[in-house]
Amino acid sequence: MTEDSIRFLHISDTHLGVHYALRPRNLLRRAYGELFFRKVEEVINEAISVHNVDFIIHSGDFFNRSKPPPEVIDRGVNPFQLAARKGIPIYIIPGNHERSKLPLGLLPFSEDNINLFAEPCSYLFEKNGITIKITGFPHVRYNVREKSPEILKKAWHSLVGKDTPRHDYSILAIHELLEGSRIESHTFRRGHEVLPLAQIPRRFNCIACGHVHRFQFLYNTGASALRSTNRLRALKQHCEEHNWHFHDDSRSRFPDPVISYAGSLERVSIAEKNEPKGYIIGELEPSDTEHRTLTAKYQFYEIPAVKMIYGIWDLSESSMDDYAAQTLEEIYKIQPTPGSYMKEESLTGIIRIRIKGKGFRDANCLDYLRQEAKRLRFYLTIREDWKSIDR
Repeated sequence: MTEDSIRFLHISDTHLGVHYALRPRNLLRRAYGELFFRKVEEVINEAISVHNVDFIIHSGDFFNRSKPPPEVIDRGVNPFQLAARKGIPIYIIPGNHERSKLPLGLLPFSEDNINLFAEPCSYLFEKNGITIKITGFPHVRYNVREKSPEILKKAWHSLVGKDTPRHDYSILAIHELLEGSRIESHTFRRGHEVLPLAQIPRRFNCIACGHVHRFQFLYNTGASALRSTNRLRALKQHCEEHNWHFHDDSRSRFPDPVISYAGSLERVSIAEKNEPKGYIIGELEPSDTEHRTLTAKYQFYEIPAVKMIYGIWDLSESSMDDYAAQTLEEIYKIQPTPGSYMKEESLTGIIRIRIKGKGFRDANCLDYLRQEAKRLRFYLTIREDWKSIDR
């Protein structure tokens, strides 16, 4: 990093308030919700003290609900306020969980350096003679494919607080499903809620995305890769080899545009049990003396995430005792010293069990599993025949 370079933090889908019951029956549920607040604080502190970031982009789903309780609002906003008071601008996109509009009447977002994309617009960030244009718009709840051309045009031309349109690098911050984005068993290709890459103007150097909780870079290699005589094979190769990957061990250079999903900072659902969690640091470095050409480097930083166990107990195939023994074996692998002292506010992991099928349901077996889970600080939820049992 040189004195002239610019660094920024890209995070998204913090879902503050999720699993955070104000009066929970199971205190481990609240401990789970606490993880989300703690991750935000730790990541922002690390971004400032270790990475020396100049600004922060949050790509949506700041909160888990459109109307979070005041306690959740105060705790969630506080680390961003502290960063803003240190002179670090924050740029926030409203996501779908906020119903595309953060509760402005409740939020203490009065800091000069906190910029909320309440409507499609652009901001300019300046440092050492370098100007970064940051464009964004709230989550489009319906038919983003049809609405995006007009929204992108409005966002690009609606410049907030500056008279000059000149810029050296442009970033688009959005909370949408982009064509090619992927979750564990599905790649988003088409549909009214999927934004085609072809609809995004080439004027953007970086697209900082939210909405998908799985970290990924999308490689837009252009149409040349798809002009093969065997278009189907070329498309498959384009998607599998170039369109996405999990982790990059070193700082990497990507062709324009850089398309990134930072993913969530913590595992929100059991579907994310195998996903890495973390944040992205972007670094823009001048490659000429006049600072008109910038070299972009991006790196994903993985952070620890809560351990998750998921089991389907089909009692028509095996006994409850056998399933419980398998689950306890997994628990003890995560927590190898069952008798050790655990802090009251700690959380070892999450267990989700679904019981189905016809077979003997042993209440004593379930009680023992619950006791062991509670003793070892696992938040256990048992779902039986579509009825949730949370104890």
